[in-house]
Amino acid sequence: MPASATCRLLEWDSEFFGLRVASFTPPALTNAVMLDVVTWCRAQRIDCLYVRSDSGDTVGVRLLEDAGARAVDVRMTFERNLLGLRSVAHPAVRTSRESDIPALRELAAVSHTNSRFWADERFPRERCAELYATWIEKSCRGWADRVLVAELDERPAGYLSCHLRERCRGEIGIVAVAPFAQSRGLGGALLDSALAWLAEQGVEHVTVVTQGRNAAAQRLYQSRGFLTASVQVWHHLWFKHDEPRT
Repeated sequence: MPASATCRLLEWDSEFFGLRVASFTPPALTNAVMLDVVTWCRAQRIDCLYVRSDSGDTVGVRLLEDAGARAVDVRMTFERNLLGLRSVAHPAVRTSRESDIPALRELAAVSHTNSRFWADERFPRERCAELYATWIEKSCRGWADRVLVAELDERPAGYLSCHLRERCRGEIGIVAVAPFAQSRGLGGALLDSALAWLAEQGVEHVTVVTQGRNAAAQRLYQSRGFLTASVQVWHHLWFKHDEPRT
C-alpha cells in the first residue's frame, strides 16, 4: 500500500480555514514515503498537510524539514489508571449549561495560544481564536460526553471536557482556566472532578494530550498521577500552487 493511501483530506478543517487541509501519521518516514506523500498532496492541491511523527524518528524529522515542513508543536500524551480512585468533591465545579456558552467561547478564544495553530502564523489569528471558541461550544452541545465548568464569584472561570471511548477508556479534552482565576486551584478541581466522573462511568484508563511548551499543564497532570505515554512532533507542510484553484 502506498504511503499516500494513509493521507486523509480533513473536510471540517478545510471548510473552517478555507483551505485544503490533509493529515498524515506515518509509522516511519523514508525518502520514498516522503516523495509519495508530497506527490499526492500536489495532485490533490493540498494547501497544508499536518504530519504527526514520533519524536525519536530523527530521520523523519530531517526529511520533513528538507521538504519544507515546519515543526509547530510537541504533542505529549499522558495516561493513568483510575482503578481504586478516591473521589474528591469540589463545590465550585458543575456540569456546563447552555447559558455558559457565550462566556466559555470568550474564554476559549484567548486560552489556547500555545497550540500548534497559534504557533503557525500562516493560520489567521482570528480563525485560531474562533477554532477553540467553536470547539468548546460544540463540546457543550454534545461533541463531548461531559463538560465541567469551574465557577468563581458566580461566573464561569474554567472548563474541561470529557470523552468516553470504547473498552473502558476515557479522554480529557480541552481545558482552560480564566486569567482572573489563575492560582486558585481551579485547574486541579476540574481535573479531580473529571477523573471522578469518568470513574463513575466505568472508565479504567484515561489519557490527556498537551503541548510540550505547556509546562503548567504537564505539572498538573503529573500531580494527579499521570505518566508520560508518548512524545510526538507536529509538522505543518505548506504547498504553493502555480495555477489558481478553480
